[in-house]
Amino acid sequence: MNPIFMKAASFGTAVLIWLGTIFSGASDEGVFKNKVEVKSQSEFDEGEFVMGEFDIVVSPKGDDENPGTLEQPMKTPEGAKERVKAISAENGKVTVWFREGIYSLGKTLSFEKGDRNNVVYRSYPGENVVFSGAKEISNWKETKINGVKAFVSAVEIKTENDYFRTLYKSGKSLPRSKYPKEGAFSVAQAKDEDRLGKNETVYFNLYAAFYAQKEEIKDFKNVGDVDVRMMHYWCDELMPISSVDTKTGRIEVTKPASMNIREGDKFVYENVRETLSDPEEWYLDRSEKKLYYIPTEGETVKNTVLYAGNLETVLSVEDCSDIEFQGIEFGKNNYIRFSGGEYGINEIDKSHPLYKNIEYQPNHPQAAYDVNAAVKVKSSKKIAFTDCSFRNLSNTAIKIYENVSGVDIESCDFDDVGANAIFIHGERKIPATTNNIKIKDCEIQKYGRNFNNAVGILLIDAADCEISHNEIHDGWYTGVSVGWVWGYDDNPTNGIQIQNNLIYNIGNGWLSDMGAIYTLGKQPDTVISGNVIYNVGCYDGSTGYGGWGIYLDEGSTEITVETNLVYDCSSQGFHQHYGKDNLIKNNIFAFNGDGQFRITRQEEHNSLYLYNNIFVGEETLMYKSTIEEGWFTDGGNLYWDYKSGGNVYSGDERKFGKRKNIVSMNSRGYYNDAVFEDPLFKDPQNRDFTLADNTPATDTGFVPWQYDAGLFTKR
Repeated sequence: MNPIFMKAASFGTAVLIWLGTIFSGASDEGVFKNKVEVKSQSEFDEGEFVMGEFDIVVSPKGDDENPGTLEQPMKTPEGAKERVKAISAENGKVTVWFREGIYSLGKTLSFEKGDRNNVVYRSYPGENVVFSGAKEISNWKETKINGVKAFVSAVEIKTENDYFRTLYKSGKSLPRSKYPKEGAFSVAQAKDEDRLGKNETVYFNLYAAFYAQKEEIKDFKNVGDVDVRMMHYWCDELMPISSVDTKTGRIEVTKPASMNIREGDKFVYENVRETLSDPEEWYLDRSEKKLYYIPTEGETVKNTVLYAGNLETVLSVEDCSDIEFQGIEFGKNNYIRFSGGEYGINEIDKSHPLYKNIEYQPNHPQAAYDVNAAVKVKSSKKIAFTDCSFRNLSNTAIKIYENVSGVDIESCDFDDVGANAIFIHGERKIPATTNNIKIKDCEIQKYGRNFNNAVGILLIDAADCEISHNEIHDGWYTGVSVGWVWGYDDNPTNGIQIQNNLIYNIGNGWLSDMGAIYTLGKQPDTVISGNVIYNVGCYDGSTGYGGWGIYLDEGSTEITVETNLVYDCSSQGFHQHYGKDNLIKNNIFAFNGDGQFRITRQEEHNSLYLYNNIFVGEETLMYKSTIEEGWFTDGGNLYWDYKSGGNVYSGDERKFGKRKNIVSMNSRGYYNDAVFEDPLFKDPQNRDFTLADNTPATDTGFVPWQYDAGLFTKR
């Protein structure tokens, strides 16, 4: 037998993973529902408390004047950091032990040049430690709003930074009131005259107004407090409203859409006073400087404590080395409205009549690129985050950028993250100045909650990095994205190992043009292997496209894709826009909704080599629209359709006149040395891809393998 399963590799014991799939309607849990059960042999070992001669203990009950012993601990992270400075480097490594509690930071905890290196900041074993960027709100009064019982509290709003957009309770973020309550509205019309872009482009014309259906507009009391969130293409926009016209349906905004607004684009209104009604919803009124909250059963004005995001950046490390954070939770922060800093796609016409409304430049349309981060590591070496949690964060969780090397993020949890979970952003220099980053054994879930086009792990202009044994799920957009050059220009990205990750429930029908794993540009020595991928669902409207499993986008070159299992994606399991000499070998692409394999653009050179793969479907195409001669080289693949058997098709559609049969594809130079037989999976309908000993796939040169995907530990 050659089963496809996960194993807890560090203990050498096989652990089965049930890969069943049930399709359901859209919800907060995503378009697809899956049961994923992983049993592990062990949890992360936090070690024991051993007080070194120069170690320091910190507790919320301590005092920064104390000596920092277990009996007389210090009180704050800032105080401990300053105390550590005085300890000579000759005394070796120092550990700062944090006792259980929430450490609320009034300002960013910053480590800079001159701070001591060779230090571990860690939790006391078995205790929960939180570095928080939020402030407590508890001075409630009872009131009514929209005929519903509510609590209200006065809040201080002096500047834009005081206008918080995130509110937390009991380890979770709470929803702003929105309209409609469920689903989304659709744009009725977008007019060319409302574009602010100086130059007409395909996608980026900077609309500053659009029209909604008149019956779907409310006469908002505080229109300036309301944001429009619009989902289209591969981008979501969060645009503050300038004005609404209830008679015509016209909506003008103070931040242009970075991508074109089209008829039918989905949108919702957020922070809406008129629809505040459901338990745990909230609304912030800037004119009144009041926060309204709908309590749950049992909550009173005396026992209700909420936390409003206060800081954007909780922790910053710059020009440092040899610092490790272990067992610490970074949580509860804020994001502010901001002008996109590196848009650079279309210049705004300042003479346009709508420019008078503009307060913010458009965001970068790709991958929440310009969103701030809760934790930043810049120009540093040998920084580690081990067994840490990044939870209830309103923006990107951690950003590693500009001349950074030797950073490890291992056995960490990312949950309820506003933008990207991890963003590696090197400089455009060859050779790469950002390198040797390792992201391993991390769980990343519910990312992109405020900026939906965010990515689980985004890597730009870095080399020799490892992304392995992570579990990534329930994001609105791509799981892992590597590269930032659209085309064949030289760039620093190379030698990236994307291996043994478990990625599922990505997209959820919200955006387009995504993949569980996505690449851009020339990337010699990059390897995508051993990954299990399923349920990638693109935008479900008429303009939706691109729910791909593995997606090699523009210019992807010299990348190896081997021994991956990809199934139940809404588009194809594998898609290459255009690229050169990629090797796609020994993978299984199964039951993907719009075909198993596709290349979009034909070029004069060979696009890829497609060898020894298994393609199976159920009345779907094998090669979607990829039928012209000379696009790529294939050989030794197995093809099977569970409805029509070996009578498989490629082409634009499966219906007669649009499809190409085996003979037709052979005449075009494809299906070379192919096998058209049932591969003998154990239970393909229930997504058990265990292969029988006598599978005909081995006749093609396919080599069965044991999956090692997902976490080593499951906490």
